[in-house]
Amino acid sequence: MVFGDKQKKTMNYVKEYNKNGFCIIDDFLPLENYRKIVESFNNSKFVEVNFRKKQRYGRWKKFANEYFPTEDEIYTNYFWSSNDIVNSDNYKKIFYKNIRPLFEELHSDVGMFRHQATKIKNNGQNHIRCHYDDYMGYTGYILFFTELVWKYDWGGQLQIVSDGEVKTILPAPNKLILINHSTKMPHWVNPVNVWAKEDRNNINGFCIKSDQKLPDTWENRDDYAIY
Repeated sequence: MVFGDKQKKTMNYVKEYNKNGFCIIDDFLPLENYRKIVESFNNSKFVEVNFRKKQRYGRWKKFANEYFPTEDEIYTNYFWSSNDIVNSDNYKKIFYKNIRPLFEELHSDVGMFRHQATKIKNNGQNHIRCHYDDYMGYTGYILFFTELVWKYDWGGQLQIVSDGEVKTILPAPNKLILINHSTKMPHWVNPVNVWAKEDRNNINGFCIKSDQKLPDTWENRDDYAIY
C-alpha cells in the first residue's frame, strides 16, 4: 500500500503521541492564518493571572516522585491571558479545520475544548510551576505564536517529564504540541528572560470526553473560551 504525504504525516504524529504521550508538529498552520493570529496577539487586551494554591501539590502527592514539588510547597502560575483571540470567528475556523481533526485521529471520544490565549512576558517573573493537567482535560494542545526564531537562552521553555527524562521544548513560530494528559506527565514553563526580544505567546486547549461534565476549573474565570 502506498501512502500520500498527508497520510504519512498523520501516521507519524499518531505514533509519536502514543509512544511518548506527546508529539510536536512544526510549521503547522498555513502562513496566512498564522500571521493573522500573531497580529491578534499584538492587538488584543490581556489580563493578569497570578494564581497561588497551597493545597494543589497535596492533590498530586500519589503521583509524585522525589523530584516533584512536595505537598508543603505552593503551586503558582503567573501569566497574562486574553479571551478575545480564542473567541474570534477566525480562530474558531482554524480550530475546527486544523486542530480538532488531529484529536479525532488520536482519540475515539472528543468532546468540548477549553481554549486560552496566554502570554508569558519577557520580565523574568511570569512562569508556570510544575504540575499535572489531568484535572483540566484528558488531552490538549499548545500552539506557539512567536514572531522571531526563539533563542536558546531566552527562557520560556516547556519542560515535560517523559519516561523519567526531562524533555525541553523551545518555543518556535507555528509549532504545535499535542499532549496526552491522561498519562500524567509533569510539566512546567520557565520564565522568559528580560533579554528576550519578545514575549512567549501561545494558545492552549484542554479536551474532555463528550459525556463528561464541564470541570469546575473551566467555569471559574472569563479569560478563555469553550467550544
